[in-house]
Amino acid sequence: MVSVLAHQTREERIPHLLERQPLYFGTGSRPLFGWLHRPSHAAGSLCLVICSAFGNEGICSHRSVRHLAERAAAAGIPTLRFDYDGTGDSAGHDYEPDRLAAWIASVRAAADEILSATGATRLCFAGIRLGAAMAALAALERGDVTGLIAIAPVIAGKAYVREMRLLTRAMEAKGNRAAADGTALLQTAGFVLGAQTQESLLEIDLKRLNKAPATRVLVLDRAELPAGDGWVQHLRATGARADRIVVSGYTEMMLDSHETVVPEEIIASTLHWLEELASEPGGARHRVSSHSPWPDRDRAVFTPGAAPNPVTGESPQTLVEEVVVRFGPAANLFGIISAPPARARERAATDLPAVLLLNAGAVHHVGPNRLYVALARHLARSGQTVLRMDIAGIGDSPAHAGDADNVVYSRSALDDMGAAIELLRRDWGAREVRAVGLCSGAYHAFKAGVAGLPLNQAVMINPLTFFAKEGMSLKYPEHRVAADIMRYRTNALRFSSWLKLLRGRVNLWELAHVLARRVRGMTVRSLRAPARWLGISIPDDLPGELRAALKHNVELHFVFAQGDPGLELLRTQGGGIARRLLARGQIGLEQIEGADHTFTDLNARAKLAAKLSTILSAPAKHRPRGG
Repeated sequence: MVSVLAHQTREERIPHLLERQPLYFGTGSRPLFGWLHRPSHAAGSLCLVICSAFGNEGICSHRSVRHLAERAAAAGIPTLRFDYDGTGDSAGHDYEPDRLAAWIASVRAAADEILSATGATRLCFAGIRLGAAMAALAALERGDVTGLIAIAPVIAGKAYVREMRLLTRAMEAKGNRAAADGTALLQTAGFVLGAQTQESLLEIDLKRLNKAPATRVLVLDRAELPAGDGWVQHLRATGARADRIVVSGYTEMMLDSHETVVPEEIIASTLHWLEELASEPGGARHRVSSHSPWPDRDRAVFTPGAAPNPVTGESPQTLVEEVVVRFGPAANLFGIISAPPARARERAATDLPAVLLLNAGAVHHVGPNRLYVALARHLARSGQTVLRMDIAGIGDSPAHAGDADNVVYSRSALDDMGAAIELLRRDWGAREVRAVGLCSGAYHAFKAGVAGLPLNQAVMINPLTFFAKEGMSLKYPEHRVAADIMRYRTNALRFSSWLKLLRGRVNLWELAHVLARRVRGMTVRSLRAPARWLGISIPDDLPGELRAALKHNVELHFVFAQGDPGLELLRTQGGGIARRLLARGQIGLEQIEGADHTFTDLNARAKLAAKLSTILSAPAKHRPRGG
């Protein structure tokens, strides 16, 4: 088992040394992935299982769930957070049938796992949104659930499905689609609810439960959109000790991952109630072991599920082995390697490239809409070794000492990538390493090539900047200006746009601001050419950096969603040199129609997977100078 070191972030100030242990559990053919947070002392006989929200809500709240788990363990309560079947790092996919039953079974498996692993005798569930509903339904089937914490719970499945459909329309998705078997798929921010799963969700009504799911229940109602005390009154009628507290912080917890704020009031209310529950009589205090009782829990071999993956076309009969890795000077960097089983065991030198997947923004290593998991498993089935990692301060890699967490353009990212490349070359026999990243991951992959890290190739998907700076304007960043220029250029050809201008319905101040920045940028770039010709060092010079990466024998390949502002940045900041490099084939460039920035659409994701497979399977032209 891989040892997981305790850590403390500046935000948390946890006084205890905690052990965070990644593990696979459940059945061998459908392993679930989770993190066990072991306390340095036991507060009593109580343990906690956290049931996350589904889909994009689960992605956004991942950081908050980790904070909650660490703080609960600091209070002496062993805690397990985990991924449901077909989600996160667990086996399977979310468009398989009967998902609700599989997710509830996952909750039960997590409960069995923590009770067995810790020796605790009393169990508490904490669920967020749909996770709260699933925790309640799972608790009904057990007799050992002492407590239930429901954070902004989904009480009525009909309301939840309706909300998901409205969200789909609001995000300008295409709504329901016909799957291969003719069933309707509802895409919600890149995640899927199949027809059967939707029908199962519609049946959820926690106000109709004829018994309480736990002896004590705490409902944390969000101040932004309170649901009222109807369910609490129903719980009390069934004999439960039920409390309701209206708390703030839910909206901030559910912002995009790079903007999310850990909800202090929600966590504080949860911990206060947990400590009261732990102090109640009802079981002997259990001892906390500092040694792992689980051999071989850091790896799992499995197939993707009962049906081929509609995004990548993977065969369900093909096995993949996934292995937990901790690396870096302090072993504080976390990642998961996907590889063919034989490759994962032999780790001999191979001519097949290893692929390094880098965080997209502050999304942890599963990637936006779980894109990286599907891509890693798809590439592994073709024989490649794929490491999807969290740079320090993102996801499950704690920040380096003295650094804040959740910093997207981290100053330590190049060092973290260097450690990952060394791991792949030294421990996995990789002769070639290729870095792939979306958004900020594209930025880091590019900068690694410029810096001369021993890469064969950098594949940049939708980069939004080539020169990140601390304190960079959030209202008018480079990509916002580029997007506005593209929009104004398109609108200039439309008669309706000129009518809006004449009627005073165009924000002239904003238009002037964007055009002024555009002119200033063009002026500065025109002055760079003579300086470059005279050999004068120029800061933030994209043509120079493109040439530097190529000089290090790092192949560069850009992939853009059609209309993504990063393409405009490459054209304008790269200037004539970038155009010549593209024309000569020294830099690759692909565009994907019908895609947004994070490829939430299934069809766009399939196109991306196909293009990346072609790019990454092509032989490298050169060996990197640092290799």
